Amino acid sequence: MANVDIVIEICGMAGEGVISGGEILARCMSDQGFDIMSFDSYPAEIRGFGKCVAHTRIGSKPILSPGKYSDILISLNDKHAIEQLPALRETGVVIYDSMPRAYLEEDESIAGWIEPGMTSYGVPLLQLSHKAAGDARGRNMVALGALAALFHINPDAMTATLKKRYAKKNQIVIDNNVNSFLEGFNWTRENIVKTDRLSFGGVRAKAADKAIMSGNQAVVRAALDSNIHLYAGYPITPATSIMEYLARQLPLSGGVIVQTEDEISAIGHVIGAGFAGKRAMTATSGPGLCLMSEFINYAAMAECPAVIVNSQRGGPSTGLPTKTEQSDLNIALFGASGDSPRIVLAPRSVAECHSFTCMAFHLAEKYQTPVILLLDFFLSRSLKNIDHPKLPDKKWLASNLAPSAADLKDYKRYKITNSGVSPRALPGTPGGMHVATGLEHNEKGKPVYDARTHTAMTAKRYRKLDHAAREIPRPLWTGDKKDIAVGVLTWGSTAGAAMEAVDRARAAGVRAAAMSPACLAPLHTADIEAFTAACRSVLVPEGNFTGQFANLIDGAVTRQFHRLSEIPCAPIPAEDIFDKIMDIAKIAKGRKVKA
Repeated sequence: MANVDIVIEICGMAGEGVISGGEILARCMSDQGFDIMSFDSYPAEIRGFGKCVAHTRIGSKPILSPGKYSDILISLNDKHAIEQLPALRETGVVIYDSMPRAYLEEDESIAGWIEPGMTSYGVPLLQLSHKAAGDARGRNMVALGALAALFHINPDAMTATLKKRYAKKNQIVIDNNVNSFLEGFNWTRENIVKTDRLSFGGVRAKAADKAIMSGNQAVVRAALDSNIHLYAGYPITPATSIMEYLARQLPLSGGVIVQTEDEISAIGHVIGAGFAGKRAMTATSGPGLCLMSEFINYAAMAECPAVIVNSQRGGPSTGLPTKTEQSDLNIALFGASGDSPRIVLAPRSVAECHSFTCMAFHLAEKYQTPVILLLDFFLSRSLKNIDHPKLPDKKWLASNLAPSAADLKDYKRYKITNSGVSPRALPGTPGGMHVATGLEHNEKGKPVYDARTHTAMTAKRYRKLDHAAREIPRPLWTGDKKDIAVGVLTWGSTAGAAMEAVDRARAAGVRAAAMSPACLAPLHTADIEAFTAACRSVLVPEGNFTGQFANLIDGAVTRQFHRLSEIPCAPIPAEDIFDKIMDIAKIAKGRKVKA
């Protein structure tokens, strides 16, 4: 059975339907049984007119990363598409408008930039859009029609996707989009002679009932599944859509949405709700997490549950709002005064954005501590088809350790226990009155400042993390288990690229493995030590400049390792990790490894 793995990019200006075209393509191919991963790039300005790229990888086998290079580039705007040509393979295909709105000089037309070995197809996108819908807004759909005709995508499946996508719109909107697609499809089939070899035809993809969602949508689904009562947040890219999705859905189940005046107010609302016994969450990005740090510190001291989603973007300061990066690890782990325990989880995929968010609500409530989920722009915004998420275990929906009748006779809110978890009385519990202060305190919550109490309480707060670590999944180890030439140790969204790179290296004859922890605080150090001990060389790739995770591991394990710290404003490609593995393997073996 033939397999297929094709990366398609649609490139144009903001407002030309680039992003919607990519989403429709991804959903159509998923419905046909293909595995998909879609990732968009767009300007930081709210109503910008800059370059947009919809990047979609489609395959008949599981897809772990978006891929570095495209096989097909669709140009809706030649100026921007010319800039995108370096990301097209040397044997790639370009689809462009052969009859644009105005005459273009040779160096302004993408047709003049086609390299030998590439294939180009000129299609009158604008003309066909006017014919089908009376204006230029259907150019993206005409381009999808040309794509379907050239690469053997089922037109009936695409029209069904279009009708579903615009089902809530007026019939004229549906008709215009479908007609534009069909104009592009029919014209291309009748007028273009295909000369390239790329095709989805003849590939027997395995049909499956999948959910298509982004990481942010998965977080929202998990929050609702976990009985969230309050969401408080301030708009910030790329976390804003979490609030937008919840604003439509949470009130339907009796929950409350609060758009606050800033991130400090947002985390204050969340901690207040947690103190009152209501499940609450906020979502932000690096600049907002900076502002929240003092309140997160308070939650650690007062032992109040709080769930904070941090979707990382390029920094520092307001930085690069619409570019991905993994550079908030340090502040998530150490952004506090004093010894401030917190749990930090790092989802590695869209599916884990759901499961880890469910886990976060459970852990925050049970261990009475802030829990930070570290997503990034890529995870938050990328579309993936995944198995339908499962509801959390019923035990996870009521995780608070309530005080017994005996506890309430002489209630000690911060009672020192073997697990570090104290019985937590909610407001209104008879006999459960207490003070929740940011000052150091004794078991009853009364502020005290002696060294003995401070040491005992600090130890108590950290013991909770030791027990929480037993509930959190251990690091994921894939590939070879012993005699490993190169082991790749990474975290978060880079894990998929690392696993793909390891699979390629093993196919090339290199013994390789990958490990990625689910939890960065507390860190499963023993598992990481075991992994590094099984490797002759270790590579740590991550999306930041200073190697923040490498620095963390450097203090936790005894092995020396290689670093691959990149800030490409996009996910670290599997190709780059593979190349580094092969370079290290050559050094380790002292000879060239057959690739």
